[in-house]
Amino acid sequence: MDESNTPTRKPRNSRRRAHCRFAPFKPPVSPHEPSAADEQEPPESGLVVEIAAEAELPVAADRVRAAVFAAFPAEAYESASISVAVVDDPTIHRLNREFLAHDYPTDVLSFALVDEPPVRFEGEIVVSVDTAAAGAVEAGWSAADELLLYVIHGALHLAGHDDHDPAAAGQMLTAEAAALQSLGVVRSAADDRWRPDGGKPSPSSEISSSACSPGGR
Repeated sequence: MDESNTPTRKPRNSRRRAHCRFAPFKPPVSPHEPSAADEQEPPESGLVVEIAAEAELPVAADRVRAAVFAAFPAEAYESASISVAVVDDPTIHRLNREFLAHDYPTDVLSFALVDEPPVRFEGEIVVSVDTAAAGAVEAGWSAADELLLYVIHGALHLAGHDDHDPAAAGQMLTAEAAALQSLGVVRSAADDRWRPDGGKPSPSSEISSSACSPGGR
C-alpha cells in the first residue's frame, strides 16, 4: 500500500490528543442539571446525548448534540447514552493526568463506560473550550467549528475508530470530514491538518497502551 497519500492529523502545538476506548471508571466531571433541550434526540433514535457545560459554550448545545449523532452509529445499539462535558484547560489537564497519566492539557478525551452491543452503550466525551479557542485561530475557522471537530473525534473513538497508525488515521480523518460536511461545516483551506503528510503517524496520536486497557491508568 502506498502510504504517501494517506492523510493524518498533523500536530499544531504541544496540546496532544488522548483518548481511552475502554475505561472502567467515569471521569469526575460534574454535569449541570440537564434541561429538556439537553436530552433531546432525533425521533426513533435510541441514543440520548447530554451536555454538561462547565465552561461557556462557543456553539449551541443542539450543534454539539448533532455532532455526536453525525459520528456515532446509534443504530448499532438498542439503547445508547453519551454525555459531552465542555470544560476549560485546567480541568481537562487534571483529567488527562489522573486517568491517562499525561501531564498536559489536550483537546478531547473519550471514555467508553459500558459497551454491550447490540443492547447498550454508555460513554463520555470531554472537550476543552480553551484548546478550541487557540486551535481555531491557527486553523482559520471559528472556535465553534473547532469544538465540533473535537466532539466528532471523541465520538468516533467511542464508535471504535483509531488513529494510531497511518491507515487508521486516514480512515478516521475521512469520517471526520464526512461528519463535518453533514453539519454544514466548511473546512478551512488554511488548516494543514487535512493535508496528507507522507503517511507519518501524528505525535498527537501517541498514547500508552496500558492507559487504554481495562483497569489501566
